[in-house]
Amino acid sequence: MRLEESAVIKDILAGHKGVSPFKTAINLGSGDVHHLIRSKPWVRDNVFEPLIALGANIVNVDAFSFPGVDLVQDLSLPDGLDFVDKIAGPRLFILANVFEHIPTFARNEFLKKIYIKMGKGDALIVTVPNDYPYHADPIDTMYRPHPDEIAAIIPLDWRERHLIVSGSYKEEFMRMGFFKRVRKLLKPLWILQKPTKWLENHRLLYLFKPYKISIAFGVK
Repeated sequence: MRLEESAVIKDILAGHKGVSPFKTAINLGSGDVHHLIRSKPWVRDNVFEPLIALGANIVNVDAFSFPGVDLVQDLSLPDGLDFVDKIAGPRLFILANVFEHIPTFARNEFLKKIYIKMGKGDALIVTVPNDYPYHADPIDTMYRPHPDEIAAIIPLDWRERHLIVSGSYKEEFMRMGFFKRVRKLLKPLWILQKPTKWLENHRLLYLFKPYKISIAFGVK
């Protein structure tokens, strides 16, 4: 999650404060939460802490037992979301930068499964790259939707839709040492690369254009 992305989520949560406080925030596909907070402290400051201030209990869910994961669950299984039935509501479902890593054939179906599990007053935040380089974790389908495309998948009351600019590769590139920058620039010329490595060279295009992120917030 990028800084600008987290700031928009913070504003969304602030706008929802007092309307229907969430008892639980379910962070789906959380990954290594401890590493995330160390490397990107704005996730703690702009997302987790505002949720805690609202009185929400945060449940981090992932298929692997990474540090900070509260529930290990393979969400791709037919019953992968059944655990939700035991969690008190109103609930906020968070799907942050996960959508692009779900196989294409299962992507919309997964969002529909979340919708089925949502009760009245539950909410969903989805963030996904709109214009962003290839980044496998472990795959990247290169799904890059506009917020309106996300909203078209399930019939929530979509209260906020944002398409934001969030930095560029130039910022990261300029922090590198001189020789590392040279290696990055020359890497596309190396013909003996795996196809996925060729795709990673796509990042160099973002020396000249910004990253864009789609964010959608809806309530059932």
